[in-house]
Amino acid sequence: MAEAAKNPFSKIEYACSVVNLLPFELNETKPMMIPSHFTVPAAVGDIPGIGYIKEGLSWIPNPLIEEGKPGSSFKQITTPAEMARSICEDYNGAHIALGDDAKPGLFWVEGKMTYEEIQKYHPEELATARRQQKNWFTRLVNLADADWQKNKNMLAVSDLQRIAANSLGVKKEWVAFINPDENIKCPMCSVTISSDSVICSSCKYIVRPDKYKKEAFA
Repeated sequence: MAEAAKNPFSKIEYACSVVNLLPFELNETKPMMIPSHFTVPAAVGDIPGIGYIKEGLSWIPNPLIEEGKPGSSFKQITTPAEMARSICEDYNGAHIALGDDAKPGLFWVEGKMTYEEIQKYHPEELATARRQQKNWFTRLVNLADADWQKNKNMLAVSDLQRIAANSLGVKKEWVAFINPDENIKCPMCSVTISSDSVICSSCKYIVRPDKYKKEAFA
């Protein structure tokens, strides 16, 4: 494989880019950190969502000084790279069906980069994340199949497993397909929405990625 081009943008802006290949928005919380909430947009088709992460700030108690007095705590800065790494590793490690080459398509790179720049300067990371996510989705679907065969109970299958099946384009008995004549439940947050909805009004999950891409939403 050709060596990726050297990225000239990585040090220009003090930030990192978190690349999300999952078809839903990520929301990660880091208690005691400022900022404490981080959002990474959903992927739309083959186009990943990208969230820009800057440095974090936290206040560490100083055990040598009485609380409430000047100097009782000191400021600690966490670099964008450490923040981005933590967001990706915490999310990727919180799921079932993981493997050496199977996990959510989520990674980070240095610098504030566009999708085009990531394609150009980080093609190997992008290709690896796509392969790993496909393998992970396949594992999730296989687990759902096994649980479904035991008792045909829809509650035995998670919404994430249904998302995995839809993303792979496989039709399974346990996948709830959209009925155009009825309201539906968002597969991510379970809020009832109109069957015509393109995006869930509650969690912003992209219910119809084909129509979302066609309509070119901002």
